Amino acid sequence: MNKNIVLTVNIDDPRHQYPPSLYSEYSINTWKMWCEKNNADFKQIDTSVQKYDIAKWNKLCVFDVVEPYHEKIALVDCDTMIKWDTPNFFNDYGDEFCGVVDDSNIGWVQNSLSIYKDFFPNEIVEPLEYINSGVMFFTKEHKRLFDELKSFYQENESTLQDYWNKGGGTDQTIINYMLKKLNVKQKYLSYSWNLSAIHKKQMFGHNWQLNEDDTPFFVKYSNIWHFTGFEIEKRTPFMRSVWEKYGDRYE
Repeated sequence: MNKNIVLTVNIDDPRHQYPPSLYSEYSINTWKMWCEKNNADFKQIDTSVQKYDIAKWNKLCVFDVVEPYHEKIALVDCDTMIKWDTPNFFNDYGDEFCGVVDDSNIGWVQNSLSIYKDFFPNEIVEPLEYINSGVMFFTKEHKRLFDELKSFYQENESTLQDYWNKGGGTDQTIINYMLKKLNVKQKYLSYSWNLSAIHKKQMFGHNWQLNEDDTPFFVKYSNIWHFTGFEIEKRTPFMRSVWEKYGDRYE
């Protein structure tokens, strides 16, 4: 039995023009193969597990899926891909809740924090301690956090749609506020572990001046690639092209 597990939510939302089924296979291919190499289980939170109308909220089902023997957990979005030779991150943290600060759009972060402040009037989350919920590493001891998030959802389900419509996003800001409210010990990881807004960082390119190596910067310098922060219609072709070019490295 493997003591570590990687989970991803892979549920289509009929309201979305570009659902995960268009691209999730490329994500799942990389995570499955990485897990096999690193003695970790891999499971999907899919329609057989689904409990919430908005797909992203099904992250709260994580402890409905893990087994009692799973000690450490990675919860990743299905628009992420992990590099084939990424070291075993489960060995690099203890009892902390781990994530990467989301600074790809500080204006959006501040706006979202302001929108959801109504629910957490006594909590202050600074933008530079606000993590992206697309890649999170934690332990079985963090079940309380997800129990509290479930309770929050059940108590506020009737109004959350209104806040989503205001442009505050869905689960991410609530998770950040709840981490603060429960005083959860956190560990902030480098951007290598959740590289988003790749185009803004100009990491789809390579060092053309030296003309020695055309490997894109995002492949050379990061471990987990998060294909978000650009026009959503580009996600599938980007992820497909990465898999077509590097898929054989995972074998």
